[in-house]
Amino acid sequence: MHALPARQLLTYGGPIVGLAFLLFVVQFYFLKFATDVLLLPPALVGALFAVAKVWDAACNPLVGSWSDRTRSRHGRRRPFLFAAPPLLAGAYIMLWNPPAAWPPGALLAWVALALFMFFTAFALYAIPHAALGAELSADSHQRTRLFGAKQISFTFGMLLAFGAIQLAMNAPEPRAAAGAMAVPGALVGAGVLAITPLAIRERRLRGGGGHSLASGLRDVLRNRTARILLIVWFIESLGVGAVGTMAPYVAQYLLRRPDLVGTLPAAYVLSGVVSIPVWVRAARRHGAHATWLAAMLIAAAAFGGMMAVDAGALPVLFGLLVLAGAAMGCGSVLASSLMADIIDLDEQQTGERKEGIYSAALLFALKIGNSVATALSGVVLAAVAFAPNVEQSAESLLGMRLLFGGMPCLGFLLGAALFRGFPLGRLPAPGRAAAAAP
Repeated sequence: MHALPARQLLTYGGPIVGLAFLLFVVQFYFLKFATDVLLLPPALVGALFAVAKVWDAACNPLVGSWSDRTRSRHGRRRPFLFAAPPLLAGAYIMLWNPPAAWPPGALLAWVALALFMFFTAFALYAIPHAALGAELSADSHQRTRLFGAKQISFTFGMLLAFGAIQLAMNAPEPRAAAGAMAVPGALVGAGVLAITPLAIRERRLRGGGGHSLASGLRDVLRNRTARILLIVWFIESLGVGAVGTMAPYVAQYLLRRPDLVGTLPAAYVLSGVVSIPVWVRAARRHGAHATWLAAMLIAAAAFGGMMAVDAGALPVLFGLLVLAGAAMGCGSVLASSLMADIIDLDEQQTGERKEGIYSAALLFALKIGNSVATALSGVVLAAVAFAPNVEQSAESLLGMRLLFGGMPCLGFLLGAALFRGFPLGRLPAPGRAAAAAP
């Protein structure tokens, strides 16, 4: 199988920086913005955020099946990739520019509408983009390279998001700063996302895209290998989702260094970017299964250590964040690559190419995990008597430690235990999916 050219890696993976930037500014800062700046109740905002994310997750199979069955002169995926960015930009601008004088009830309605618009647009882009990646090559290693390039761009977008969050949090007027940054951020992000459908043409593939949403979902749920991968990915996402949500709280209240709200996650993100080529090579040499399993155990150890770190041990915390970020760079690439192998197995059994519905299932597991983590974070903060912009109690700080370090540690340990029996990604079979029973 010929190697994918660097240009294709860049035009497919590179523009995802725009999607990641918009997503993670919302994902990691909006809860704190709503509680500390808009002064909305944390439990209520956390629940609203979680409902919007669940809606986003529910959209995934709808969009995936829709794109699988789409027939147009532009292909199956590109119409969605053109349509989503304008809606995404408009919703993003709404989120950070709520009306100034509205009462809390009306403000919550505005936030709810903007969140639902944002996550709907996100699904309209993210699912067809992931499906397109699974179609661009039939070789497992080339797919790993492709998704590795995508993940590098994705984590770079996350880094930019943390920089924007730090600027907004430390501005004299955080509300005005967030609103002012929203318009150029949204326009640039949407423009970058248009590069992929403009530069890449879809391969012509044999086989239909499934008869219906229901039949496609049945095929996914009946596939034992897919079920294992989805459960592992959900467990990991549940743990790691709390990290992004709690990072601003940890920086301000636990470490008492709000100026580090961007610097600390930067260590996590940069190590993830640097580690991806290493994981790609390791997967080719040792197999995706052994590589990802080792990364899960490394991540569990790093997050477990974070529970004991306080303001007096910043160098240790930086080291643990670097280790955890490097480990996370592995699963984010190999989960997508292994799912592409599962799609090949499904085609052998059904004669259909259903990249959209399988990619949607993978993103569904990620989003449900993040949604549960976000809702749980709001509930835990309320339960430990969190109060914004004041000195926190010992119980409140313990809750932050458990959410920031304990939940990810437990998630990775559970994920590793389940992943031990996963049948794909084992050597010898570099570049191809090993046989596995559905």
